[in-house]
Amino acid sequence: MDSTALALLRKIRLATGRKLNTLFAGEYHSAFKGHGLVFDSVREYQYGDDIRSIDWNVSARMRNLFVKQYIEERELSVVLMIDMSGSTEFGGCMRKRDCILEVAVLFLNLAQIHHDRVSVCIFTDKVETFIRPKKGRKFVLKVIDEILKCSPRSRKTSISAAVDFIRGVMKKRSIIFIISDFLDPDEGFLLKMRHLSRTHDLIPVQVFDPLEREMRLFGLVEFVDLESGEVFLTDAVPEAGTFPMLSEFNPIYLNTSKPIEVPILSFFEKRNRTKLIRT
Repeated sequence: MDSTALALLRKIRLATGRKLNTLFAGEYHSAFKGHGLVFDSVREYQYGDDIRSIDWNVSARMRNLFVKQYIEERELSVVLMIDMSGSTEFGGCMRKRDCILEVAVLFLNLAQIHHDRVSVCIFTDKVETFIRPKKGRKFVLKVIDEILKCSPRSRKTSISAAVDFIRGVMKKRSIIFIISDFLDPDEGFLLKMRHLSRTHDLIPVQVFDPLEREMRLFGLVEFVDLESGEVFLTDAVPEAGTFPMLSEFNPIYLNTSKPIEVPILSFFEKRNRTKLIRT
């Protein structure tokens, strides 16, 4: 790893280390603990038990009512889909790519604290790297190193291609974070994401720069397309940027000019409140 990557890693570790306090780790665990229940044993029926949990086969054999007991499936499978296309190099105070890396390291460490299995898919308009699910501190450190060393072969974006790949390799229900600026010329990826969300818990994490949301430029301006390398002149007028509609997926929005912990914690807390209401 070169000196620039090491400096970036130290900066990210310092930033994320401050955020990995009891509250942050606890909110993550509450928001994502247990995707299902696994049968454990049976016991005699007690007044107040849910009649839907009665095991009628056992009850018939024992000539007494017995109910099924379950334990929560603790181990989670987490997938980080990380956009490394050319557009993520843009940024005023901070590059979007650096923000994406900070988020990825944060989620990797949160998963490691709770012994969750993690896999990583780095993509542009193709899957650049896929790291199969494992867990443990050594594995997380190896993954962080792989992410920082990754030198994408392409600068373009195809979220659809990445989603298709994940649908093919991830058969077990997983929590999938797509960490991207979502600046993809083909908005057909939204339909692909809807299909993916039917099987998995899909959470888009959209990283944006304030300049993208509100272009305060006047007159003739020279632009460079970071993905194609094309340079062009155009008349610029102030306007609000347009972005794909991700609200149906309950996304996390991250501004490169602001700390990441507030919107992420807010997302965890909102998710926990929603779970309480449902139960």
